[in-house]
Amino acid sequence: MGCEGRCESGNASVPPRRRGRPRSGGADRAILRAGAQLLAERGVRRMSMEAIAVAAKVSKATIYRRWPSKDALILDLIAGASGEDHDHGGSDVQPSVDARQALLEWVREGLEAERSPGGSALQHLVRRAAEDPALAANLVRRVLRGHRERFAAIVERGIRAGQIRPDVDPAMLLDVVSGPVLYRRLLDPSTPPPTDPAEQARAIVDLVWPGICAQ
Repeated sequence: MGCEGRCESGNASVPPRRRGRPRSGGADRAILRAGAQLLAERGVRRMSMEAIAVAAKVSKATIYRRWPSKDALILDLIAGASGEDHDHGGSDVQPSVDARQALLEWVREGLEAERSPGGSALQHLVRRAAEDPALAANLVRRVLRGHRERFAAIVERGIRAGQIRPDVDPAMLLDVVSGPVLYRRLLDPSTPPPTDPAEQARAIVDLVWPGICAQ
């Protein structure tokens, strides 16, 4: 369901370069605004390229010249919303000096994001990436790599503060704390998100913290 209209397989996530008249920045912005609005209102499954064209006041051909599939457009929306294309420096918020609290906030924010249209769209892309190597590469480069780098910074601060064991592998720890969400959403997408993300975050961190904290 990730592709509509003229979408092809394989490299559908990589817009081809075209010669001729330059692209209109105004059309790009209108399409992205319409896509973001419809994603928030309808969710990824009910957001169509036709509806985006109507909302942006452009033709479907105009959209497909820029984004050859709905997945490619969703990736741009997700990457733009997370700031991956513009800022790899992380949030302006002062990081917590307490490693356990920082880990707890990370997990809670991830669980809360799962309930949002953007979270559902990211999960959709992760599922589609399993079938589309080009999409997978772009998703890693533009979104997931920065996600892992910010998590690694939390772990490294905890190690420097003497709160986390120096031999903890940040990538493995991220897989462990993300596992409950991915397992539930990828294997049984019909399962609703937790009603209390803060409570589930505490349960997850309580399980992993004894194994990573510095003694």
